[in-house]
Amino acid sequence: MVIKKFLRYSILLFLLFWSNVATSNNDVYFIDMDFLMNKSLAGKSIIKKLDKKTKASKKNFEEKEKNLVNEEKKIISQKNILNEQEYVKKVNLFKIKVDEYKLSRNKIISDISKMKKNAQVTLVNSLTPILSDYAAKNSISYIIPKKNIIIGKTELDLTNKILEILDSKIKNIDLK
Repeated sequence: MVIKKFLRYSILLFLLFWSNVATSNNDVYFIDMDFLMNKSLAGKSIIKKLDKKTKASKKNFEEKEKNLVNEEKKIISQKNILNEQEYVKKVNLFKIKVDEYKLSRNKIISDISKMKKNAQVTLVNSLTPILSDYAAKNSISYIIPKKNIIIGKTELDLTNKILEILDSKIKNIDLK
């Protein structure tokens, strides 16, 4: 009698554990978002446009800085020629110009950073329906970012497949 109960419970436990093993799938996959941001056509277009704006701004900053340095040298050279009131007036006007330059530079840098962030958000928003559609078609329950993975099988990495789909659907993202 005890053996029958033991056998029943053993079979029941075996079936219970076996069914869990049999129904568990590898339906958790991951993608490398940084790779998609940098290597997709849309991501490359963002990088190219931001680089162009950054270089133009840098060139403009360098030119303004050069003009400010020359103006500063000119004011310093006139120190002994001008009376003290005129010299102080020129120095104060120069300080105002420098402050305006700093504000302008910080605003442009901030604007470029906002453009980058907005473009990346647009890319992620464009990527979401692609991931959703891919997951539905392939019976995938979860797609998580690779940066949150410590160890994962390379077969579970969907980055290259998603990159191909992303490149076929979105080639360019405009900066705002």
